[in-house]
Amino acid sequence: MAGRGKRVVVVSVGVLALLGSATPATAQPATGTVRGLHFFDRNADGRWQPGEPGGGSAVGLYHLDGRWVATVGTNPDATYEIPHVPPGRYRVGINPIGYQPTTPSETVVEVVPRGTSRADFGKLGSDITGVTWHDLNADGQRQPDEPLLPGIQFWIGRWGSGTDCIGRYAMPNQATGTYVLRFVPPVGMGFSPQHVGPPATDSDADPADGTATAVVEVPNGAINQIPNLDIGLITR
Repeated sequence: MAGRGKRVVVVSVGVLALLGSATPATAQPATGTVRGLHFFDRNADGRWQPGEPGGGSAVGLYHLDGRWVATVGTNPDATYEIPHVPPGRYRVGINPIGYQPTTPSETVVEVVPRGTSRADFGKLGSDITGVTWHDLNADGQRQPDEPLLPGIQFWIGRWGSGTDCIGRYAMPNQATGTYVLRFVPPVGMGFSPQHVGPPATDSDADPADGTATAVVEVPNGAINQIPNLDIGLITR
């Protein structure tokens, strides 16, 4: 019989089509990483020390011609990282408007395959601090025997905070600008007379609405402290 001893192999058309369409996977080019620190340089020395916080605003990566590549935020520990960057030369930097840079605010990095390029950025802001106290004699001046009041709430726009367990508050690392703090008195209390006597021990809140204003200017090589934005409260 014709065909005796011959093996017949049947392959479906679909399998042939699949086999015929298979092509080798294209290798993806290796990328690199840009990493570093963006921090509030509390001692203005241009170097990060443990305890100096993250810079808050973003770090940007751009081509040398200015085309945007990526933007990332800073972590609380002052670190940032931009992964998966194709090899090449890039500009990386921060926008320190309202702050005094303590390092160059932009630098050029070379990204190599599977490598890490580093760029650190420091800047200096201003501190707003004060206390809330019980003005026992309602004279608008804080005497040594008048107690501080803890847990007094205040607002800046929609952002709220309050004095700590001993009646103090701090707003560190602020940028240039005008800050209006609105304090909220406890039930049965109001505000002392405003700006009576020496500024270091007076009350800075407007008795009509509990607002106190701090004007922050560009620092000049040291933390521009705005201390003694203090609030006196009287018993009604």
